[in-house]
Amino acid sequence: MGLRKVLERALPDGRRSPNQIPVVDMVLGVFATVLTGGRRFSHVERIRHDEVVRGILGVRRIPSAMSLTRYFGGFVQSQVDHVAEVLGWWVMQRASIPGTGEVLDLDSTVFERYGRQEGSLKGHNPRKHGRPSHHPLLAMLASAKLVAHAWLRSGNSGTARGVNAFLSEVLARLPARIALRAVRADSGFFEADFLDELDRRHLQYAIAVRMNRLVQREIVGISQWRPFGAGLEVASIPYQAYKWGHPRRLVVVREEIRARPEARGRRLFDMPEYTVHAVITSLADPPEDVWRFYNGRADSENRLKELKYDYGADGFCLQAFFGTEAVFRLLCVLFNILAEFKRSVLQDDAPQLGTVRHTTFVIGAILGTKGRKRVLRLGLRGRWRERFAAILARTATALTVTPILHPQELACFACPRPWQPRRWRRPNLPAQQLLLQFN
Repeated sequence: MGLRKVLERALPDGRRSPNQIPVVDMVLGVFATVLTGGRRFSHVERIRHDEVVRGILGVRRIPSAMSLTRYFGGFVQSQVDHVAEVLGWWVMQRASIPGTGEVLDLDSTVFERYGRQEGSLKGHNPRKHGRPSHHPLLAMLASAKLVAHAWLRSGNSGTARGVNAFLSEVLARLPARIALRAVRADSGFFEADFLDELDRRHLQYAIAVRMNRLVQREIVGISQWRPFGAGLEVASIPYQAYKWGHPRRLVVVREEIRARPEARGRRLFDMPEYTVHAVITSLADPPEDVWRFYNGRADSENRLKELKYDYGADGFCLQAFFGTEAVFRLLCVLFNILAEFKRSVLQDDAPQLGTVRHTTFVIGAILGTKGRKRVLRLGLRGRWRERFAAILARTATALTVTPILHPQELACFACPRPWQPRRWRRPNLPAQQLLLQFN
């Protein structure tokens, strides 16, 4: 795939140890740890001395957990941005994206922290209130099921904090062949500045509405509802909030609780027999189609869960904020590589990494020789052996049709800032506590 060449161009290096491990091998060690079920830096020790894994990766040594934390702990923001730019460009050049127009889904999640890491602050945490966390922001392509861009933010950041700059970076990094059809987001992004930015860029959107008192008053005042299903009614009205320069289209769907007891939505005091959903949109489609289109955003939640629970994106945490963000963005790149692998080789993009791990990646095997060639002997029989032979055949075909980038294509990216070891900072402790430690 040419991944090694891209990693060499993307990763910073300036270490002087005569016993150092190449930075490309270090990242490949992290990837192998995740693919085999690791969720922490310490889990790399499980494969560190595995001869089979080293042979598959083509590396002489796999780094220790201490080597990984020391290397990533020295990252600065410019190096993180350079890694994300080069690898993101490489992924998008290879991705199989439909030409009918993509939908960009914006969402955020919470990475709970149990320590005093940089950026680990108290903020919105729906599961564990008051627990320090990080609050990453992600942009995902709905049809291709790829992570287009990602930020790691401090835990006290609001959902829409920095979303205008984030959207600018997403649009700048998307290839020209990808045409965005619309942007979808939940109610956390229902902000006037963000809606104005979407209008300025002439991007269609469908964003859930935050149910404040003014919105509730408009919904209760709707007199004409049109049924379009069992227990479903829809209405579309113009709505102009405070400080909006012009009205926007508000699509409202209400579900009758008696006919649809499992309906989820907001219950209003003046409409106790219904649950209500509201979406602000610039789409001209029928209101029920707009509602169904917005509901498709729920599939992006599966991408977030897979990143957290299968890729361990919330587990690889360092004391240094930018080191944590560097690993997080590398895991997003691995997510995109695996998405293309499932599409072109497995020919099924439905299974998540947890399933692919147990059916394809973690297989009993030993290294041996056949003549003067090293061979990998897999412990497979029957239909499993036939299935794996078909996978290997499709892998060879996929590699022949997938373009490999040439060095001149990577020459447009400047070399990253040289890596330097992170300086140790004395903790801000009271003088009495420092005296007790000295004694």
